[in-house]
Amino acid sequence: MSKNTTNYIQNQLKELGNLLGFKSLIEYSFKENSSLYAPRYDVVWLLDVSILKIQESLDLKLIENKFLPFVAFEIEGSTTSSKNQLGNIGNLRLSPCHYNFLIVNNDAAGKENDTYRRAIKLMRTTQELMGNRTIFLLDSSMLNDSTAIISSKTSIHSIKKSIPRIKGSGGEKQSLEVAKDLLKILDKSSLQVELDQSPAYHKYAYHNLKNDSIDRHFTHNPITFEQKQIKRSSQYYYIPKVDIMAGFSLRGGFVDFLIYCGTKLKTDVVNYPLLQYLVDFPNSEMYHPLLGIEIETKESKHALGSMLNLHHYFQFGWLVSNEQMKSYTELYQHHFGMRNINFINAEELRR
Repeated sequence: MSKNTTNYIQNQLKELGNLLGFKSLIEYSFKENSSLYAPRYDVVWLLDVSILKIQESLDLKLIENKFLPFVAFEIEGSTTSSKNQLGNIGNLRLSPCHYNFLIVNNDAAGKENDTYRRAIKLMRTTQELMGNRTIFLLDSSMLNDSTAIISSKTSIHSIKKSIPRIKGSGGEKQSLEVAKDLLKILDKSSLQVELDQSPAYHKYAYHNLKNDSIDRHFTHNPITFEQKQIKRSSQYYYIPKVDIMAGFSLRGGFVDFLIYCGTKLKTDVVNYPLLQYLVDFPNSEMYHPLLGIEIETKESKHALGSMLNLHHYFQFGWLVSNEQMKSYTELYQHHFGMRNINFINAEELRR
């Protein structure tokens, strides 16, 4: 029974992915190293990004040189244990996709009918203990009329902006030359490139915070403990600026699906800042943070902070630095699971 239920949900998601304009696959594994465990996802949606000319200019991990890993699904079609659910969440955290979904079938969970309730607790706990990752939880019943919302396929749009003059700080010039080389490489693609911009994550998270009825303040002076009211996101969150951001916008299709999911979740949408924001401010267009680049000209903790920013806010990240930082990058990749971060040797880039 459970296998039949899972198969039904798999086929439902595969059909939905095709309607949304993705290449939709069942039981797919993103294998990189045959000697290591590679999760096999129940369903994946791949986005054709050949229009962006990424593969010709950037060494990003695309499937068949044109498909971007975009959405991964894990499904529990009937009753299951909490540790199985944790395994699903762990697999989704390993996914190279920027968006990930855990689908449960609460109605088929035997006499307990509590897979959804327990999954919410597990999601909340793992996000707090291991850090936020873009994972959404849905009950399969929420998908029943999902095809009715499909008015168009997902389309990619990228507006190439003129890059302003690159400015250094404190008289430092080496990073400017590296940045110019990087911009030449990015210019071969059709990605939208911006300099010294902040990720959008905090916009969504702070919107959720404002919806909280609790009056929030921050300590302005740790000696007098003078308190001030939080009036903007930068008073609550650390909001970095990234040296170079490259991405594109999505229209229709998948964006409409996310709004649909947020609507179906009703009050539970508060657990997912992006979905809450899209429900409150419906828009058929959404920016996808494909690549973040940080330039570091010397060995420092500053570079380690750059890696953490890239890992959390972008699907792919490049740390561009000198050879000494390569071992730092490898250490963080191994211990923090930063599989989306690549080290780029600044000296080799200039050759």
